[in-house]
Amino acid sequence: MLTLSKVFGEQNELVPFIASYKNELETVKVLHTLPAAKQQRFNELTHELLDSLDDVHDLKACAERSRSNREHGNAVYTKRSKTNESDRRESLLLACHLYTQAILQAENVHEELCLGYANRGMALQEFGLYKEAYDDCECALEYGYPQKLQHKLIMRQAHCAWQLGDVHKLSEHLSWLEQQQLNAGYVNQLEQLQQQLTKLQEQQSSEPKEELASEQVPSLLILGKNHKISAHSGIKGRHMVATQSIQSGDIIFKEQTACFVPLEPGLICQQCAASVLYAPIPCSQCHQRVVYCSRRCRQLNEQIHSYECAGYKKNLFTLLGVSHLALRMVLCYVQEWQTELVRGSSVQEKWKMLMDKARKCYDWSSASQGLLSLCMMSHLDKAASEELIYYALCANLLQVYLHKCTNFYEQLGVDAREDWDLLIAALILRCAGQLLCNGHVGDTILLRSQCHMMESKLWRAPFRLHLGQMHKFDSVALTTALNLPYLALCNHACAPSIRLHCDGRAVSCLAAKQIEADEEIFNCYTLDYRNSSCAMRQAQLQQTFKFRCKCINCTGSKPDEIFLSFNRYRCEFCAHIFVPSKQEEFKWWESESNLAIKCSKCQATQLFNWYGILRNTLEFCSEQQQRRKAYKAFEELDTWLLDYHSLKLHLAQQLIAACLTAKANGATFDDIDYKQLSRILDHLLAGVAAQHGADSMTYISHLTYLMDLAAFGKYKCSSEQLRAVRTAINYLPTDTKRIFVNYYNDFIEQRSAANGNANANANA
Repeated sequence: MLTLSKVFGEQNELVPFIASYKNELETVKVLHTLPAAKQQRFNELTHELLDSLDDVHDLKACAERSRSNREHGNAVYTKRSKTNESDRRESLLLACHLYTQAILQAENVHEELCLGYANRGMALQEFGLYKEAYDDCECALEYGYPQKLQHKLIMRQAHCAWQLGDVHKLSEHLSWLEQQQLNAGYVNQLEQLQQQLTKLQEQQSSEPKEELASEQVPSLLILGKNHKISAHSGIKGRHMVATQSIQSGDIIFKEQTACFVPLEPGLICQQCAASVLYAPIPCSQCHQRVVYCSRRCRQLNEQIHSYECAGYKKNLFTLLGVSHLALRMVLCYVQEWQTELVRGSSVQEKWKMLMDKARKCYDWSSASQGLLSLCMMSHLDKAASEELIYYALCANLLQVYLHKCTNFYEQLGVDAREDWDLLIAALILRCAGQLLCNGHVGDTILLRSQCHMMESKLWRAPFRLHLGQMHKFDSVALTTALNLPYLALCNHACAPSIRLHCDGRAVSCLAAKQIEADEEIFNCYTLDYRNSSCAMRQAQLQQTFKFRCKCINCTGSKPDEIFLSFNRYRCEFCAHIFVPSKQEEFKWWESESNLAIKCSKCQATQLFNWYGILRNTLEFCSEQQQRRKAYKAFEELDTWLLDYHSLKLHLAQQLIAACLTAKANGATFDDIDYKQLSRILDHLLAGVAAQHGADSMTYISHLTYLMDLAAFGKYKCSSEQLRAVRTAINYLPTDTKRIFVNYYNDFIEQRSAANGNANANANA
């Protein structure tokens, strides 16, 4: 099988060296104007690569695997307890998980898909996930559920519509059912639902009527009145400035991207970028590499996905990195850009007219996202020749893919295809260059990778965790790559003045500190000054963004003082305090290689026996004796790891997580355990707040430990700490926030209120 590196390597040898960069169009033209023999071989390689990526699955084997999972789910569902609620719920969740596996395994075998969806909808409804169950019934009907049994699904949808309070859908389904020949049991259900419809109608008639508005597309940009965009022609360029004093935590603006790509395809909805919590709806055509959180999202993304489905099926996009998001930008904005491109008589004239538009100044606060994106900076002119050729080859490959595997050009409705081949490839290349220095990634909190969302130990009801399960949401992951052209107007500083919080497609930009009037508002393009050395940042900035930072944290007399404070050791031999001398030594515990960390004074290689002792105990935290050993080992770290050392914070997180996992699995804890864990947690939270900020996703993920200990009644939270927890929860995306809020209200708020009443009674 051909590989991307092999094809690009051979194509690179066919392409002449590009001595001077002119623009994206001229760069792409180099790939289309080779000598005849070279051009033929170049084109053959592109087509051969795309053909070799075809990932054909054995549909018969897929159907068998799907059927096996579904039948296993049926067995679990049938044997569910009718009396023990806990056992019944466990069976329902396991059945849902098995039905989901059946759906994912079915590929495009409709006979299995319809049964998988129908059965999962049945289990979801019984668990109380009515919206998801309704969608599953609709999917089952879409994929050909047997007509003679469709009344079962319609009855199920009617029940879900009643639970969701949807009068229109309930009335529609009941009208259909009234026309069917139903047995006595279904007639009884129908009559009960008709009574519920009457109640809902009466309830609605007694409520004030609201005018029905058409569905509105959410605004892509919501601006505060506390900043402006200043345009400068010098090195500084366009940048963002505060027009008034902005308090820490104030929202400066919210931007909703029109295009993004998931970095975790199986976990993130392709349309709204929300975490797919319970019931993923996959595209059946592209090996389940694309999932949605609802049928509505699948419908909204239908056109874009029609151009990408074949690419996902070939697993093409994982090979191309930022160029995939560049393709998505072209797919999203090309119709807007096309108004300029159709005006020119030649390909050069078309390109010039579009670039003339990109160079103009606009009212950036009211400009469309397509226009803002067109005007973003690019540093391809400063790229090395091999880097430029690589991204040009990616753009060419994607342009050929669009022509060979999709109906993109037919939908675009253009003539002179050869000119448009050049233009589309040039646009993809331009977008890739822009994203290299303007792209952003979104992070969120996810369930640990070792768990699945339908794990029975997690849930006591939809979006409601069992006591002691909050710590399993301690994983922070980069989940989306986003195009945010308004945010891209912010310049870089190693101590940013803003903090970003993602909620699906939307990103809120909050002040990370007080920003005075006329002060520039800065983002940070790299790890900030607390989490990287000046040399690390400068190397990344020069390589990716083609500039050298001159902020105060880079030009001061001690640019690494804060960063090094999180990495100070005491020598095991001479007690000298030192920091590692090499960049790769700062996070040596994350590397599989055995690095020799030496004292800067005596040059002795550190043994780090204490690290091995503590690490070895983490596997046995279910045993009280091993936990005691771990607590003692952690306390002794103060001898070797100073202050909020990054390694000590890492080990604190590992130890607390291991202990809470052991307790969730049935280990017995006493007051000594809780006292030790509370002490370690206090150190962890203080250190993470100092290193990352108390509003960072890293900090919020560690609050899950506090929430479990507080829910047990074993962590004494002050009213100020509880207020801080509530504030931090508000930074979470909507889908995850619901779980955190419910846990806080179910266990922590109730316990806090009970303690408050007890204290009041004691004082009385």
